[in-house]
Amino acid sequence: MSEVITIRVPSGTKAILKSAHINISEEMRRYLEAKAKSIRLHGMLHGLRKRAQKIKAEGDSTQIIREYRDSR
Repeated sequence: MSEVITIRVPSGTKAILKSAHINISEEMRRYLEAKAKSIRLHGMLHGLRKRAQKIKAEGDSTQIIREYRDSR
C-alpha cells in the first residue's frame, strides 16, 4: 500500500530537473525513504541509550580484563 504526497516547488525548478533527465518522483521517494530510516534508527538508538543507562556493571573492569587475558 502506498500514499500520495504532493509538493510545490519554486517556478522553474521542475523544468530544470526535467531538462537534466532527473526522475523527480524516484529521487523524492529515495530521499523520503532514507529520511524515514534515519528517524527510525535514531529512535532505536535513543531507546538503547536509555536502557543502557539503567544497567549497572558490577566489579572492577581491570580485574575482569586481567582474568580474561590470563585464561587464554
